[in-house]
Amino acid sequence: MFTLVDATRLRVFREVVVNGTFTAAATALRISQPAVSQHIAKLEQEIGAALLIRCGRSVRVTPPGQILLRRTDELLAHLRDTAAELAVATGADGGELRMVSFPTASATIVPPVVGAFRRMVPRATVTLREADPPEALPALLAGGFDLALAYDYPGPATTRDPRLRWHVLARDAMAVALPIDHALVDEARVPLAALSGQHWVAPHPGGCRAGLASACRGAGFVPRVVSETNDYLAMLGLVEAGVGVAVVPRMIAALARPSGVVLRPLSGSRLCRTVATVTRPTGHCPPIQQTMLQLLDSMVGGLGDPALPLSRPASTVAPHGVSARPRGPALGNPPGTETRPGAFV
Repeated sequence: MFTLVDATRLRVFREVVVNGTFTAAATALRISQPAVSQHIAKLEQEIGAALLIRCGRSVRVTPPGQILLRRTDELLAHLRDTAAELAVATGADGGELRMVSFPTASATIVPPVVGAFRRMVPRATVTLREADPPEALPALLAGGFDLALAYDYPGPATTRDPRLRWHVLARDAMAVALPIDHALVDEARVPLAALSGQHWVAPHPGGCRAGLASACRGAGFVPRVVSETNDYLAMLGLVEAGVGVAVVPRMIAALARPSGVVLRPLSGSRLCRTVATVTRPTGHCPPIQQTMLQLLDSMVGGLGDPALPLSRPASTVAPHGVSARPRGPALGNPPGTETRPGAFV
């Protein structure tokens, strides 16, 4: 039998396994490589067994290491939950809320919501990291964050980890970005099929690119991608320069965009992404987390462009057990984007 009393060593062990080398773990933890080696050596001494075997530049996890690894995330999450409960019980000032958000939300949703949060809970600290869902959600599940702002594209290929709880904030139907002198700018709604012969500026391969490819196949063509970027402001700049057209989230309409770009709703497509808060259903939920969830749910509808509104869920049930506050009426789906299960909207 042994007793683990140093959570830091567990965190170091996990980072070595996740990153694959002692050097990469040191970089992630912002400590020296010898310090990582010392933590692992002390942990192995406490346990009485080797946890990692060096194989060239990488490491291999031993059977005892596999057992410890299975429990590490759970143990660290319990320690964080205990600290959070103690902070509430002892009246500690505010506490810390750790958020992760996808880039578009970081530029549009997060600033006004965090500003409102700081005015409501001035002694609390919000730390924010930016990452897309494939990176953010495993980190949330592992206890690295308290909540995430994430998105997905509804459809048969979409699966959500049942260990996480999603609360839909809005459905963000895509818009087409056109240069101001494009032949289709006078159309109130642009059919996706009308863009079949265009050059395209598109995201790098991933969830957004797959959603675009699927929608274009449904419209009878394969997009001719001539430029790739995951930065939507860069994408709009390329559109303005005449490089190609692009499909972008309506959410970016709230940002300052080039004067030479026009955004128009799409027709003939149900391309949409669902924007949601995601949390772990187990563990302690501190009051500051509930406050943030409530602010996100109540404010997101007013953060878009009135000409390209986000679609809000019809339900007014507040997320994750939070007490609901009265708010304005939910925005309906834009014309021609009625929702059906498993479909792009």
